[in-house]
Amino acid sequence: MYDENSLNGLGVNIKMFRTVNHISQGELAKQLGISQTHMSNIEHGRVLVNLRLLMRIANIFKCKLDDFFAPPGAAASTADPPQEQHYSAEDIGILLQIVQATKKTVRQHGLAPQAKSKAKIKATSKNKGSEREMEDE
Repeated sequence: MYDENSLNGLGVNIKMFRTVNHISQGELAKQLGISQTHMSNIEHGRVLVNLRLLMRIANIFKCKLDDFFAPPGAAASTADPPQEQHYSAEDIGILLQIVQATKKTVRQHGLAPQAKSKAKIKATSKNKGSEREMEDE
């Protein structure tokens, strides 16, 4: 069932479809008849998208509306069985950019826990080392 939490990843998924289809934010905005600023606000989750605009976006990407409500970055048709994929170096570079953009956006919206900083990891390692020394005594 849908709830308001379904809207959290909407902008991330729109950005993912745009990136995969090699369409710039400005190009997509122009096709939709909106400003690039508004498109940016949609992708960053600062504004909500109305159903009419969402349908136009789905038509541009030739996808289902449900694809936009999948967990961020997981939007894909489940109708096709999985097939072995062969990716070029360019494809891998694009996928890496998508992952990095998605990771940044997800963290900005608080949808995923922040990774431990290097300082915290070092402090944790030092504490564990001290505990081991105490156990040895």
